[in-house]
Amino acid sequence: MNIREINEMKLLGTPYFDNSRWVSPMNFMSEASYKNFPSKIKIHDVTLRDGEQTCGLVWREDERVRIALALDELGVSSIEVGMPIVSEENMRAIQLLSSMNLKADIVAFARALKKDLDASVESGASRVIVEHAVNPYLNEYVYRVSKEELINRVVESILYVKDLGIRATFMGWDTTRSSVDYVLDVFSEVAAKANPESVVFVDSFGVATPFAINFIFRKLREKIPQEVELEFHVHNEFGLAMGSVLAAVAGGARVIHSSVNGLGERTGNVATEQVAAAFQLLLNVDTGVNLNKIWRVSKLVQDIAKLSPGYNAPVVGERLFWVESGIVVDAMRKLNKVGLEPAMSPYMPILVGREGPVVKLGAFSGSASVELFLESQNISATPDEIEKITERIRKEGRIRKTVLDESEVLRIVKSILG
Repeated sequence: MNIREINEMKLLGTPYFDNSRWVSPMNFMSEASYKNFPSKIKIHDVTLRDGEQTCGLVWREDERVRIALALDELGVSSIEVGMPIVSEENMRAIQLLSSMNLKADIVAFARALKKDLDASVESGASRVIVEHAVNPYLNEYVYRVSKEELINRVVESILYVKDLGIRATFMGWDTTRSSVDYVLDVFSEVAAKANPESVVFVDSFGVATPFAINFIFRKLREKIPQEVELEFHVHNEFGLAMGSVLAAVAGGARVIHSSVNGLGERTGNVATEQVAAAFQLLLNVDTGVNLNKIWRVSKLVQDIAKLSPGYNAPVVGERLFWVESGIVVDAMRKLNKVGLEPAMSPYMPILVGREGPVVKLGAFSGSASVELFLESQNISATPDEIEKITERIRKEGRIRKTVLDESEVLRIVKSILG
């Protein structure tokens, strides 16, 4: 790498720069809580269960299996396939996946009801998540149970599953609209009496700030035995999901629930691709995910669900690595020449299985963009001709209100160069 370093900031050999990414050195300062992050976390993918709660979305049995196989290849730690009690299709999908000796845990989801638990055991899943609301108002007016009755119901459910030889996790949902004392009482009692493999704290409506999430995870870690792992499940109502995930891990969470393309109820879950990319590229924290395969898995889920993330969505947005601005292209070319490849983006698209950066020509293009295009076509032009081509492209881009495709740019070039 041919870089002439500047004295004020070292790049080569640092944890924040290499030939494929350039992120903030501030991430690695002890004052910025870097030392609170582990070397590895796990991703528990919920695309097939909570993702299916996206309004209007239904996975067929073959689709459920196909996506699970892709998630296993991607490298997630565990896959929440669905609720076997809901349908025979769900049951068959979990049974098939459980028989395939995949690397990822195959996980069933159940309410704290015997019929749900029996179905989960029958499914052959290696682990069962037992869920219940942890909100005194929901438990009073919906489930008609006191705090003590809630704890007993969950403890009995977990012990029942464990006695049948299946690993168990307790998932308490709607925890962030509860009081801290209520949450800590429920989780610590369940952990002490049932010793589940893990407990899941859920911000079901995305209503807690990252500061609150960090606080509660530090409290949970103090109250719950170290052998019981802490997991976090969050929705994205205020766009804070990824920030809350970082805060949770800094506070003691070691498993993050996420879904491909951020599918899920209402605003959706935190996106699997964002969790993997953020931890691995911003903090050098291993998630087990092969970033190179993210785009292919995202496209698979998009094709099956017939739902696409925003065109500029982090990691998987269709136009994420398009560049139109002449100023940006000019800076990118100059920095590339001195060895700074990740110049005008935090990482190179190839890291997540994408092509690019892709320079597009339109209303905001400059001469540097046109020069780059002409070079790619082995076309020579004088500075005056380049200026004329640039102005014509800008004018056409303003009229069309879009970037121009290659054939249209070539038409403009030929009209000026003859």
